[in-house]
Amino acid sequence: MADSTGDRPPVLQVSGLEYRVSPEFSLRGISFEVAAGEGVAIIGSNGAGKTTVIRLVAGLLKPRSGTVAVCGTDARRWGRVSHHIGYVQQAKELPDGVTVEAYVRYQLRLRRADPGRLTELLALADLESSSGQYVRTLSGGSQRKLHIITAVAHRPDLLILDEPTAGLDPGAQQTLLRLVADLKKDGVGVLFASHHRHELDALADSVVVLHGGRQAPGASLADIARTAGNPRLVLETHPDDDPGPLQEWSRTLAARHGAVRAVHPARSGADVELDAGEHPRALGEIVTLAHADGIALRAASYHQATLADIVHVIARHTGLENRP
Repeated sequence: MADSTGDRPPVLQVSGLEYRVSPEFSLRGISFEVAAGEGVAIIGSNGAGKTTVIRLVAGLLKPRSGTVAVCGTDARRWGRVSHHIGYVQQAKELPDGVTVEAYVRYQLRLRRADPGRLTELLALADLESSSGQYVRTLSGGSQRKLHIITAVAHRPDLLILDEPTAGLDPGAQQTLLRLVADLKKDGVGVLFASHHRHELDALADSVVVLHGGRQAPGASLADIARTAGNPRLVLETHPDDDPGPLQEWSRTLAARHGAVRAVHPARSGADVELDAGEHPRALGEIVTLAHADGIALRAASYHQATLADIVHVIARHTGLENRP
């Protein structure tokens, strides 16, 4: 497995990558690197080329031009680079009638990995108690964890993930993200395509922003945070009511709720700015406070910019929206 120290080359180097998807769409000039222990997110709106980049790096597609090097070796030399890569597709079927233990043992043999890693891998994914369970009966989150531990069974330097938490409930998402974060701490470079801010917050150290098959030059996680702004709650009173009592009450929220950053009056009520990050329970908690204090609300809503929103702003600022 790659060591995050020393003078080793990046685990992945992509330079000038181009690929024609259709007569109407091509990837052009994609370049980035992934270091040992680093997480790099590929983001973009639907159809931007994220999965195509993932498949090119994983060796499932051949670029029209440009280079992909894994641990300093041209990725076209698949026999020499395959043991450096672990790849988890967005959706992958598991076989019927096979237990978790049998499946992991098979994957260890398939990948010519140390069979003694069975216990270690099951513990890594917290699947020891499920070792005798059929793989098809596992929850979606446990199936996803199973795919990841088998993808890293041979100790690759680079883990490639396409939409790592797609289709999982919030609890399973957090468990899976902790698993991948632990792999990063062990020196595994992680490249992942994402639609979700929480995946970037948990795993990304840098970002590749795609729009229309092109890469936004110089885009960074700082740009994304700045473009997104902080999440906010909009609290509205009834149209015929004086918004003053709601606005006065909302000024107490900063002292009463840990996520509240600032409160701004609005024409029909108050705009409550929250700290950066995601706050899925804040809306319900603040509405409960209002009800307990006798504050009548006509509406309350939570607003946070999506990654698609952010990509469009970055594309506009970098001129990508107007390029053919």
